Order: sequence, then structure tokens, then C-alpha cells
Amino acid sequence: MDDGPRASREATGLGVGERTPRSRSVASALLAAVRDPVVAILFLAGVFDGLAGNVIHSILLLAVALALGRERALGGGRLPSGASPDHGTLASTTPSPPAVAVLGAVAYAVIVGGFGRYSWPATVAVVVPAAIVLVITWRDASYPRREVAPLDPIGAIAWIALFVALALWELAALLLQPSLTTDSQAHPTISVMTDPALATHPGRSIALLLWVALGWFIMHQ
Repeated sequence: MDDGPRASREATGLGVGERTPRSRSVASALLAAVRDPVVAILFLAGVFDGLAGNVIHSILLLAVALALGRERALGGGRLPSGASPDHGTLASTTPSPPAVAVLGAVAYAVIVGGFGRYSWPATVAVVVPAAIVLVITWRDASYPRREVAPLDPIGAIAWIALFVALALWELAALLLQPSLTTDSQAHPTISVMTDPALATHPGRSIALLLWVALGWFIMHQ
């Protein structure tokens, strides 16, 4: 009997059924990406948006989910080894935006809020600035992803229960509609309930201004 393969495995320290360090690292990286809750939420949102006929929204959400999943798998955006994450100081160290930035954000929200919903001008005016900021911050070493302190079990369970309940309610409302692409006031989804506010110019402008403010806060975390 040829002992060549067995001798080769023994020489490399690998037995039957054992994986190489590289295969183990790839598997652990993929598992880390799949287990990331942000990646999972964006992926599911993209899938359901696609089922509801919102093709553009679905493509954007899935693209962001894949990009974040890739970064999570590669382990990018973390603090260097030995660096202190400064737990509990993130919110208090978020700088206030300068007056020029505030005026620019208000002007942006007022102008873009005047565009029609789901129109190409509105889509471009949101996607292009967001993509530019994302690329800049993603490549800038001064914006590392900080390691967070362990989650409180009770708080984590409460938030998970809330998100699962909202997801089930959204899915039930979507399936109870006349069709996946037809809205229903009897079984409204979250987007249907926000339609009255976002149907007006002031409502869209306020939503855009809140979106910009949230982006500023996230950039400095």
C-alpha cells in the first residue's frame, strides 16, 4: 500500500479531516461576516425591498451589506493592537459641526427635499454624497472602528426582541397586502406609514436633515 499521502500529511502535521490554518481563517472570517447583525439586517432589508419591487433600494442595501461583510471578514477598520478603545467616551467626544457645515446641511436638505420622491434627481442627490463620504472615511486611518465593551445581556435581549418583533410585523404586513407591490392601508408597512410625512417638501427636508445629522454622529464614533 502506498504510504505517500499519509506520510505527507504526517509531515505537515495534518490528519484526516483537519483543515489548514488558511482554510480555518477563511471559514472564521466568513462566519464573522455572516454573524454581524448590521450585515444581516441590511441584507434582509435588501431582499424584502427587492420582493416589494424597490429594485434601486434593494441593490443599494445589498451592496452596502456585501461591502460591510467583506470588511468584517477581512478584519478591517479596527484599532491597532494595544490601542485603547476608550469605552464610554464616544458620545461625549463627538465634536459639534461648524456653523458653515450646519448651514450647508440645511441648504442641502431644503433643496433636495424639493425633489420628487423616488425620482432620479433625489436618488442621485442622496447616493452620490453618501458614497463620497463613505469612501473617504473608509480609507481614512483616522476613522478606525473601535472595539466596544461587552454588551449587557438584558439590554441585548431587549433590543433583539424589539428588532425581531418589528421585522415580523413588517413581514406580516407585507404578506397581507393585495400583492408585494401594492400598498395597503389596512395592513401598512413602515414605509406606508411614513408616506404622509415624506409626501411633503418640509417632511422630506426634515428627514434629510436628520439623516445628515446621524451621518455626522456615526462618522465621529
